[in-house]
Amino acid sequence: MTPKEINDLKKEHNALLERGQELYADVMKLHKQVLELQDQIKHAEREEYDPIPLIFGGGFWIDPEL
Repeated sequence: MTPKEINDLKKEHNALLERGQELYADVMKLHKQVLELQDQIKHAEREEYDPIPLIFGGGFWIDPEL
């Protein structure tokens, strides 16, 4: 490979790394929001709160009539 080709690969690598860091930061923000919403739902539903779907990576059942 030429020095330019190697340099281009390094540029691409650094750009992807930066994009990954930005995506990771966004995922961490989303994770925080999800946990906050789960906590609000837990407090609102009290005894009716069912965390089982969340444990297996699912979501809450949504009443289509509400």
